[in-house]
Amino acid sequence: MQQHAFIMEAITGVIYLVLGVRLFWFSRRPVQPSKRLIGLALLIWALGYALYDIPYAFTESGELVSPFFSYASVLVFNLGNVVFAMFTQEVFRKHERWAGWLVVAIAICQLLGSAGSALVGDWEQTDPLANPGYWPQSLAALAPALWLGIEGLRYAFNARRRLALGFFEPLTRHRILLLGLAGALWSCLEIVIITQDFIYINVGDWSLSLGIVNGLLEIVPITMLWLAFFPPARYRRWIEAAAPA
Repeated sequence: MQQHAFIMEAITGVIYLVLGVRLFWFSRRPVQPSKRLIGLALLIWALGYALYDIPYAFTESGELVSPFFSYASVLVFNLGNVVFAMFTQEVFRKHERWAGWLVVAIAICQLLGSAGSALVGDWEQTDPLANPGYWPQSLAALAPALWLGIEGLRYAFNARRRLALGFFEPLTRHRILLLGLAGALWSCLEIVIITQDFIYINVGDWSLSLGIVNGLLEIVPITMLWLAFFPPARYRRWIEAAAPA
């Protein structure tokens, strides 16, 4: 792993952990299922980052790390993705039967992806050509983020008219917009990861520029999530002042 990638992922993992703990804690009383689900997803992802990154902190440069950690990290991230999809269902499609089946389909694809990767020994799931589990895994990782992006942006756009008529709180609409943007950026992250894998297969090395983009697409969405759920007072006032009279 390149040094800049390790640092970016370590920072992201810590942010996921802190925000996940806050969301899970504040979802207790009164019980708020949506906050509990997104908090749980972030905590699971934080564990996934820890499993992948911590071994590199105790090895020399170029030293091989046991594939157990990479594969365990993938399995944990898969679980987080399923919980993340459950969050989107809870917020936007709670009573839609198809949404429940979409969550199930995502879980099945993650399972197939993990099994296929284990079958060929591609523990980090980085080979889009020889790994039969790569594409089920990648599509199942993309789907929850893309779903949140579509639902959040659609809902925020429709809320503009209600906001102008005084039927919608500016901060509520802005929170939904931030969720949609976070989902859109996480979708872009999954596409960048796939592109990185193809470059690695053809060149034999990781792209430095895409590695930086990857890091930004991990940190910026989680910052948006933080603003959506825990906006500072000054930020709240700015949103309220910018709202149409």
